[in-house]
Formats: sequence, C-alpha cells, structure tokens
Amino acid sequence: MSSYSTNVKEAPSASVRYSKSEYGFYIACDDRSILKCVNSMLLDSGMVGLSDTEGKIHYLIDGRRGGNYVLGRVKEKVLPLREPSPSESGYEDAIVYRAIDSVLERYGFIQTLTGTRILRFLLFTLYREPKLQKSAAKCLYPLAKPEFQMSSAQVERNLRYAIRKSPKLKDETRLILILRKLLDKTMEEVLERYGRAY
Repeated sequence: MSSYSTNVKEAPSASVRYSKSEYGFYIACDDRSILKCVNSMLLDSGMVGLSDTEGKIHYLIDGRRGGNYVLGRVKEKVLPLREPSPSESGYEDAIVYRAIDSVLERYGFIQTLTGTRILRFLLFTLYREPKLQKSAAKCLYPLAKPEFQMSSAQVERNLRYAIRKSPKLKDETRLILILRKLLDKTMEEVLERYGRAY
C-alpha cells in the first residue's frame, strides 16, 4: 500500500484581496477551514456571494457590522435586479411631463421663466420620490442645483418669482404647500388621462 501526500493550501486567515476580474479558488478540507475562509472574506468585503449548481447566487452578509450595513448591502444587490423603473423607459416619463405641463399651463405659469423650468423639474422629481416633500429646502432644492447651475437660495428665489407671476397662485406664500398642491394636481391629471399612475 503506497502513501502519498498532497500539499493543499489551507484557506487564508488574513484578508483576501482580489480584483473584480479575478476568480478565487479556495480548497477547504474541513469545517474549520471553510469557516476561516468565509470569515476572512466577510471581514474583507462584508459580503460573500455563493453560487449553487443552477448558477443562482446566494449572498452571505456580515451581520456583525450592524443592521444599517446589512440593509445597505441588500439594497445594493436587490435594486439593480428589480423590474425596470418607469423612468427607464422614457414613455412613462413623457406622460408625467405632459401632465406636469398641463397643470402648469392651467395655473398660468410662464413657460420661459427659469422658475417654471425648475418647478417642472422638481414636480417630476417629487412625482418619482414623493417622500422628498417632507424637507424640500434640505433635499429637493439641492437636486436642482446641478441641473440649473445655481445655489439653493437662487433655486428658491426663481421658484417664488415664477409663482408670483402665476395668476392663480400669486397670493400663496408657502412654497412647500404650493409644490404639494401642484403635485396632487399632476397625479390627478395622470390618473384622469391614462387611468393609472406611472
């Protein structure tokens, strides 16, 4: 009976670093080696993807880093897998913009004003993410900054000017209430014209 020995590199105990284009093969001969290898990868990247025989990937996330970390990593992997959002098709965006334009026209906004263009952009953003209404000055105005190359104060000033020029809203003073009102009218317009929200 002959005996032979094989030199198998044990799973690493230090951090595993590799580029995204590489494949890593780790041979683990016992439970302890498997745990050591997985733990090393979790310590390095916080998450490990394991592929089964059908090619489905199962992710193991390091829960020791806390609930917010786990939630962030789950979102990072799940959001790209969801069905394409309406904004990715273009057709639904056109429907929403058409509804916004109709509402702005009904309220007498002057289309050439910068404030009207900002309002159109913000209404579309709010339509897609209604939760931003809660803190317009903190969340919403900064979204318009890169789009229009102006500060949050300039965004607000242009909005107020466009609203003062609107015959139906010139007496309104609270900007967030005006945005909510116009957003509600936009949603009604989309539902009335197309029978469902996009």
